[in-house]
Amino acid sequence: MNRLAHHHEIHKFFTMLGLALYFSKPVIKHLVHIVDAMITKGFSGTVTDLHHESFHPNHRTTLSHFFTKLQYF
Repeated sequence: MNRLAHHHEIHKFFTMLGLALYFSKPVIKHLVHIVDAMITKGFSGTVTDLHHESFHPNHRTTLSHFFTKLQYF
């Protein structure tokens, strides 16, 4: 997984919360990038900002599909 140094800390926090029991590794990866983008200064809430600010390796349409297919339980 292509991570920045602080991505490891976010991932460790999610593991501590036990999210790995409920979500797959790709979903956790998306969540790490989303949280990284949200805590970045100047974030305005668009998918383009999520993609740009979090250094997400996938195309921004992948994030859009992730939000479209996200199912709540």
